[in-house]
Amino acid sequence: MERFFSWRNLEHRPSHGSIETLVLCYKRCQLTEGNVYADVETALKSDANLPDCVYIVGTTQQYNIFKAAWDPTNIHLQTMIKRGMKAGFDFVKQYTFAEWNGANFQQHSLGQEPGPYKMDLKRLMSRAVYSLIEKNNAVHQAPSGHVFKHPSQRRNKVFIQAREIASGEAELYVVAYLIALCHGEALQGSCKVFIDTMGIYAYVKCALALCRSEAEIVSFHSYDELEKINPPPEPYFCIISASTSGSMAGNMASSVWDPERIATIVDVTSQGRAGDVMVALDSMGVAFPDLKVSDGTLIEIIGENFSSKAKPPRPVVIGQPHTPKALADFHEYFGFSIYPFNTRIATKSKLLQLDVTKVLEHKEFQKWLNAEIDWSFPLTVSHVIHADDEASKVLAGIVVDRLSARLAAGLSITVTPYHELEKDNCKDATGVVIVSTVARDGGVLREISRDLRSYINADIPRHFLSPIGIPQTNESWNQLRMFLVRNSTPREYGFANWIQLPLGEDSDDNSWYRLITAYEAHSDKNIHDLELGSLNDTSNIFPSLELAGKAALNAFNGFLASPRGNKLSLSEGFLFFGDSTDIAKRYAEVEPSMVYLTISAVLQSAREYKEHERRLRPNGYESVVLAPECFLRFNDAILQACMLRACQPAELDYSSSPELSKIMKELLVKVFVRCDKDFGDAALEFAAAIAVGSLRLAKRDMETLLDDALEQHASKQSELLGMLVLAKQASH
Repeated sequence: MERFFSWRNLEHRPSHGSIETLVLCYKRCQLTEGNVYADVETALKSDANLPDCVYIVGTTQQYNIFKAAWDPTNIHLQTMIKRGMKAGFDFVKQYTFAEWNGANFQQHSLGQEPGPYKMDLKRLMSRAVYSLIEKNNAVHQAPSGHVFKHPSQRRNKVFIQAREIASGEAELYVVAYLIALCHGEALQGSCKVFIDTMGIYAYVKCALALCRSEAEIVSFHSYDELEKINPPPEPYFCIISASTSGSMAGNMASSVWDPERIATIVDVTSQGRAGDVMVALDSMGVAFPDLKVSDGTLIEIIGENFSSKAKPPRPVVIGQPHTPKALADFHEYFGFSIYPFNTRIATKSKLLQLDVTKVLEHKEFQKWLNAEIDWSFPLTVSHVIHADDEASKVLAGIVVDRLSARLAAGLSITVTPYHELEKDNCKDATGVVIVSTVARDGGVLREISRDLRSYINADIPRHFLSPIGIPQTNESWNQLRMFLVRNSTPREYGFANWIQLPLGEDSDDNSWYRLITAYEAHSDKNIHDLELGSLNDTSNIFPSLELAGKAALNAFNGFLASPRGNKLSLSEGFLFFGDSTDIAKRYAEVEPSMVYLTISAVLQSAREYKEHERRLRPNGYESVVLAPECFLRFNDAILQACMLRACQPAELDYSSSPELSKIMKELLVKVFVRCDKDFGDAALEFAAAIAVGSLRLAKRDMETLLDDALEQHASKQSELLGMLVLAKQASH
């Protein structure tokens, strides 16, 4: 179990510019000095950027341990302090412990001198609760054509599930500390605390313990029950879990309840609300423009549950409407310039890596870059900082050549790779250009931005140049831009992007790694340890397992071959390549990784599609899957392999729909039976998808499918038999 929950808070102040705070909030637990160093180091390393200051929230006992651990003579302390330094420069300028003494927080500076920052703890804790709301998906928005019917009988588009805010004890303490901070005095003086749902009982119970209060917790559950009770004669307090309209607090305040004794943990706004709102979503930058929409299919809320959660998954068919706007341009500019899967460039190995050398020479790119430099770059540029990859180095050189021709004679521009960036080599900067040719979610750009915030003043102009973006989502790209351009001055920094194509999740734990892991987990077992159903002939099992393992290793930079030993290739007429691009005329030369990139982009576009019926995104009351029809529409084996590997596991989970499971089973039966024909060329990929847990059917369908397939192929050693054995183990 985690001892603490940590989060980051970015705040803009005229006096200090941007301040990034790392906060650790401990649950009630015993700490040792070793825990202190390990926890702070872990939190610091959780993000590539170093914060300006660190705040620790905990009890008096925990503060005493931190105080002892911060003894200047302790050699372990010096090792940890260096975690907040880079190239000898101290990025983390302050460590502060916020001690909860049972009534309020008292801030203690950890170190010999107090730091320059005084942070508002209520802001930090409310931001923490909001980060938990985001992390645990506690706010639900009804899809198009649907509307929530709340217990108050009001209908709108938003429901806040307060019980989902915290998913563990450390997270629970974050919510409890916020309640205690905002209303600790009232809780201490109360004999009874009324709550509207048992979903927040744990939060309130913990807050009472923090305040050393023995008040009784009374849950009135609903509007009907509220009408049956009256305020007690002794002191009391009321805590409402969450609201989108403020109706419960308003009803209470307009009757016999004291508005000063009413608080709501989360509401969409604090404006016009009765009582206090601890976390107002609008103050966190969340807006719900169509909140009051009342027409649509009702999703009734009973307590904190949806009445329609048991509905079967909705299948989504991928088609032309899901084509990303930038896809055609991406094909035109990149053509075949994309590396095979999991290629190692320099020291990093990534699933998808782009070869951008030809793109930098493309006339359309050159035209865009020249216009961007001429129109948008600051005239005071003195430094160009580039990411440590070769393409960014080349692009930085192009930028410098262009700038040198535009700036006044005699002005020199310093070019610095990121790994050499230090305060001394940029302290005299008058204008900075930061170059990263390809950005995923902008980790390198964020690191450079964070370093520059400490090295140079905020009013030094800077321009971020990232011409090619392949983020996970459009939202993550927008967040990156906001992070880079916002600062403490009235103006935003520059940000330039030529082409941007979201590609979905890019985890190191992809199906290529998981397949090898699945093989290694069963390669050394004996025959009695394997689940083989009623299979009688087991003589070929282990040789086939070895063949499957070799096939997985050989396919680390591509797809599994067909059972006939042929590479998976693309036939003409692929919908998402179109007819006008050069790539459509040379299908035989298309890299499998480019086909995968295309399918990934289409699937991500489907996840972000505006229309509810065509959107490949689940929510709290409805699951969504890729329609089995897609594997018949896109029946080239390589396209089927791309969909199997690019889909998220939930998008291929047909186990809760007997109808869809049966359709998918029928398709798989034919694929495994016809593995010696074109129709079955993706048989190994389908079996691998089951083996790594991506593709799921109803239990009975899966058992019948695999038992029959094993029986059919048991008489001959083959990669397919080995992969089916792995699939059988995963489904057991």
